[in-house]
Amino acid sequence: MEKWMNYDGGKIPLGNYELIETIQNCDGTTIKLQSELHNIILEFKFVDSIRITDEGRRIKTYNEIPDIQKYRENFYGVPLFKVENSEYCKWLVQESVGIYTEFQHYVIITMNDIVDVISDMPPKILIKKF
Repeated sequence: MEKWMNYDGGKIPLGNYELIETIQNCDGTTIKLQSELHNIILEFKFVDSIRITDEGRRIKTYNEIPDIQKYRENFYGVPLFKVENSEYCKWLVQESVGIYTEFQHYVIITMNDIVDVISDMPPKILIKKF
């Protein structure tokens, strides 16, 4: 069974965050979030896989993952999670016929989107206060 844990390195301030922008290019993947008081920039140097889904299409995830129930009550808190025993990672291992196995699954949950990122390195977290 998957285990979801908040992941922020003690840096991300609590808030109601929205996905503002996702940029993927030769420099990596940048995900920009915004709350009432802060801009958060998550920089991944290399992403093995990314999935962006409207939260209304992930009802099964919301209902089956006990680790996110408190957060999703009002979407207030730290929006970044790390997933252990990830089904998404298992799928990617199968797709790569077992060649690639060393990566982590990170999830960003906002009121309107769920962004899944598989990367072998954690994101760099930048915080800007308004």
